[in-house]
Parts: sequence; structure tokens; C-alpha cells
Amino acid sequence: SVDPASAGFLAETGPERFLSAVDGVAVLLPSRDEAELLTGLPDPADAASKLSHRFPAVVVKLGAEGALVARNGEVLHRVPAPPVRARDTTGAGDAFTGAFLAARLAGAGLGEAVAEGCDAGARAVRLTGGRPPDRASGT
Repeated sequence: SVDPASAGFLAETGPERFLSAVDGVAVLLPSRDEAELLTGLPDPADAASKLSHRFPAVVVKLGAEGALVARNGEVLHRVPAPPVRARDTTGAGDAFTGAFLAARLAGAGLGEAVAEGCDAGARAVRLTGGRPPDRASGT
């Protein structure tokens, strides 16, 4: 899997160069902005659909709106994020990706893994700074 991690990096590298470099990965995990940079499509569902013709699975992270999953040109899942009062979004995408990958490695399907990612991202934004959420306390 690959998380592009920076719209600035993608703009500097160039979409085609980046896509060629990550050709063959099983899951692409761009943010809304990264998906738009990679496809030129402002609608995240359209961008995910287009990217999923190139990658087996695409998960577009939508921040407070959750995430969506596309395969074979079709959006399969739209997972809402839990409603929370955000203090700081630093690390939310990383928390999402870590929880998503952990769930997949534990055998979860794409939809379930995306829900885990959304939960982790929501916990992360309730804290200031890029500290890992404490699963036991729910923060």
C-alpha cells in the first residue's frame, strides 16, 4: 500500500511520475487533495473510480467526512467519520492509515478496515499534536 502523504510532494513530483513509481501496489490511500492532483478530478468519488482502474483498491480519505473505497472503477463503500470536536488534525491521516493497515492484516475486509481507519483518525483529531490515540481511554 502507498499513502502519497503530501499534495505538495505530488505537485512537485508530478502525477504521472508518482503513479509510475507506485505501479503494482495493492492499495492507494490518497487524501481528497492528493486524489484530485493525481486525476485532475475534483470530485473524490470520480477520482477514486479513475484511480481504481490502475490500482486494485483505492481508499480516498475525506477528513471529517470519512472515506470512500473504490475497486474496478466503482465506489463500493462510503464510510462516515464519527462526529468529534477536532482540536488538531495533525496526524489524522497517519492514524487512519495505520489503523486501516492493521485491520487489513488482521483479516478485515475493505469496508471494515476503512471504518477502523475513520475511528482512529477521529480519535487523533481530538488531541493536540501528533500523539497516538490511547485506545483504552477512547482518546
